[in-house]
Amino acid sequence: MTPVEAVPVGRLDVVGAWSVRTVDDLADVRAALETRLPCDCAPARVGPSGDLGGLSGRQRMVLVASELVANALEHARPPVVARLLCDGDVAVVDVVDRSPDAPPVVPHDREPGEGGHGLRLAKTIADEVGWYRTDRGEKHVWARFTTADPAPVTAPQGLAGHGAAGASPRGAYRGA
Repeated sequence: MTPVEAVPVGRLDVVGAWSVRTVDDLADVRAALETRLPCDCAPARVGPSGDLGGLSGRQRMVLVASELVANALEHARPPVVARLLCDGDVAVVDVVDRSPDAPPVVPHDREPGEGGHGLRLAKTIADEVGWYRTDRGEKHVWARFTTADPAPVTAPQGLAGHGAAGASPRGAYRGA
């Protein structure tokens, strides 16, 4: 099972971006996200959810970011860039790596304790998980958080020419 290949919909501002070279950098990314959240973003202020193990919106975002970054570090070439995007109503954790030919895959044949469950966890905790690649040799794996029903995603057609972290595929993101 592979997450949907699509660019997240919305006019999202880049709230923070962190370069990650090793798993040792993950603690710094988690701490930086904790500092940036809540970023005037409603999903970060969502209280604990009983159906998600009592995690708050902020805790859910930090956990998913950690899982997506760890996946990228394991399966792609460093550095990996973790970004937090927000428009006030929607937050997106976007992880950028340099392995566009390796789509994210949710394994279905792993036992608990064998690892490889990060994407499955992200798909359970986030409102939506997807990915897209750019013609600049990048792959973006993203998780969307909202307090309302998730918006539809668009197919990644016409992304040629777009791409660096902070770039604007179809005008979807503002900021750097």
